[in-house]
Amino acid sequence: MERTLTAFSAIILLIGCCTGCGRNKTITKSKMPDIVFMYCQSSEDSFVSKFCDKNGNCYAIISKDVKNMDINELNRSFAQGRLGKDIKLIKSGDRDEVEKAYTKFDAASKQDNIGLIQPTEVPAVEAPSMAWYGICSNENDKLEKVCIHENKCMTDVYSGNNDINDVYDWLSDKL
Repeated sequence: MERTLTAFSAIILLIGCCTGCGRNKTITKSKMPDIVFMYCQSSEDSFVSKFCDKNGNCYAIISKDVKNMDINELNRSFAQGRLGKDIKLIKSGDRDEVEKAYTKFDAASKQDNIGLIQPTEVPAVEAPSMAWYGICSNENDKLEKVCIHENKCMTDVYSGNNDINDVYDWLSDKL
């Protein structure tokens, strides 16, 4: 009887371990980078850059030096509060809303079909180029920008993934 009870307990524990019992698969705010989404617009004579932080606040980058930072340096400087007058708050946001969008982006970014579907032709017009990015960690724990949408030559370029496109729709209203 005692052996049966021990074997039964071991089986229950083994099943719990194999199925991931107790694991929380959602992204927590602490695991999100401080900067979660970005928007960049470039034209012949200007470059505009904005970002959304993990609290849902959106900022315009004012300083040319900060616009030229790579995403790891930008995220680190922002997290340490060193950007001061180099950025300007343009919109306060909703922390839960950005967490929901980021969780959707993070899950979708691990799939194969997130690349942008490039059109075969675009109009021959001069227009600003715009790009929207999600920020995530790569296999080396370095941040990287993942392009989730572009607009070039006045043509929208969508992802092959509907979740990524949903995140873009949400983000385009924010930035």
